[in-house]
Amino acid sequence: MNRYGILTCAFLLSNILHAGAQQWRSKLYPESPKKVEANFYSDQMIQDFSFAGYHKGDKEIPSGFSTILDVTTAPYHADSSGKQDVTLILQKAIDDAASVKGGAVVFLPQGTYKVSPQKGKKYCLLISHSNTILRGAGQARSRIFNVSAGMRGRAILLVSSGSSWRTEGWALQRIAKDLMAPSTSIPVGSAKDYKPGDLIIIRNYINDDWVADHRMLPYWKGRGGNLGGLLYFRKVISADNKKNILTIDIPTRYALKTAQNSCVYKAPPVLSEVGIEDLSFGNVQSFQEGDWSEESFTKRENPSYESHDSWAVAIEGVYNGWIRKVASCCPTGNLSGAHLLSNGIKLSQTANVSILECDFRKPQFGGGGGNGYMYRIMGNENLIKDCRAEAMRHGFVLSGMNASGNVFFRCIDKDTGRQTGLSGHEKTSGSGSDHHMHFSHSNLFDQCTVENSFFAAGWRRWGGATIHGLTAAHSVYWNLVSNGTQEYGVQTQQGRYGYVIGTSGDKPGVRTTAWLEGTEEITEPLDYTEGIGAGATLIPQSLYLDQQEKRKQREAKD
Repeated sequence: MNRYGILTCAFLLSNILHAGAQQWRSKLYPESPKKVEANFYSDQMIQDFSFAGYHKGDKEIPSGFSTILDVTTAPYHADSSGKQDVTLILQKAIDDAASVKGGAVVFLPQGTYKVSPQKGKKYCLLISHSNTILRGAGQARSRIFNVSAGMRGRAILLVSSGSSWRTEGWALQRIAKDLMAPSTSIPVGSAKDYKPGDLIIIRNYINDDWVADHRMLPYWKGRGGNLGGLLYFRKVISADNKKNILTIDIPTRYALKTAQNSCVYKAPPVLSEVGIEDLSFGNVQSFQEGDWSEESFTKRENPSYESHDSWAVAIEGVYNGWIRKVASCCPTGNLSGAHLLSNGIKLSQTANVSILECDFRKPQFGGGGGNGYMYRIMGNENLIKDCRAEAMRHGFVLSGMNASGNVFFRCIDKDTGRQTGLSGHEKTSGSGSDHHMHFSHSNLFDQCTVENSFFAAGWRRWGGATIHGLTAAHSVYWNLVSNGTQEYGVQTQQGRYGYVIGTSGDKPGVRTTAWLEGTEEITEPLDYTEGIGAGATLIPQSLYLDQQEKRKQREAKD
């Protein structure tokens, strides 16, 4: 291994020869694992990631609805040629769908639908009610085209409950003892105000006790409020009023200590059964000459200022929803080839949302401050499956302490570190798919592929006063394929432990040493690696599918 911690060809070859044609299993995931209560602070562990996605994968996404509102017919008569602005017409159909008992589909037949930001709003279109589905006739057939380049802080489509998980709800109870291992049994002071089916938030508060536990006092001391705390959205299965124990549907994902005021309270209102499917989004590019560099978005006179923090689709406060077969597209007239001004899909404070078979690429701006991300996940137990990101700054990104239990399955990240700018191809300072900031934890990348890119869960010094710092813990990279020009497929420097199990491709190496010298003491010991270069013979090939099958078998016996 050289001084940068990249596995040498000789070592890779020895692993391959050792594995030979023989199939192998990870030492951390035996066929018949023993029941051991592992400690998040001290032990290596492979958690159960089988709960991700719409209804935890236990229910098919619905396809048939009795009410379909065709926006091109009466009473809407929306123009589908792309010549007329139909923002308010589409919004009326979306609002009408909310009043239909049992939900409705807002259907966009083949065509181009021109929209623009609504006056004084942070969106062009808004879904704010449950049981609403926005459906097109196919990615290449139904297109929503936003004609405004002034989209700073806006989304073409916003789906929002208007509430926050951080707002303490009713019946708040402190957790009665430290929970240092994954747990579905939550001891509280009193369980009398809870019943089966209740949706709850389990959280802690980041104080200097937590910061000291994670060796981050020089960087995060006194900044716990900016970090937000661990946040788990869960359903109560049972409430034992005698023992004062709440049993929840999905295990906790990291340690919860009484010294950090860990607690439970009723969840705020959320949207559910919301879907977006079979269409594409495009945004007119900015033609303004000027500075498109890393920090250019901070100055109003630069064209990137209006592109900053803009999104195709932003989802907030949704439980059990989906985005399926949705893509970005290049509007006619975008000479740079840009599909979007900046970002693709954002999930924020969402739980059990599935993003399936989506394809986002080619932002015009990929500068600092959160631009050029195709998928940014800031929620619990979401599933991103068979999705593609291409020609952008960052493909798949996890941000913040409420990003846990998410599964990225069979996704492709290709040609990162790019923006189109005005010329069609410019480099950006950042690249790769990553755990980006502030201790996202216990997530899984399973059978994903990088081409001219890489995955990263490193200690990061960027991010202003509250630096990104410790970005990950107990996250797993399983059976990854890496090809192209990068030196390695994964860089992992996680808190406590991180795991890379099975890699392949022409650049299967793993870096476990630090990007920034001197941070090794914060994240030691080195993360766990196994089967580097031998991913093709790993059993099971998919951790997520294997765990899901085993969970369903257990539940069937119960």
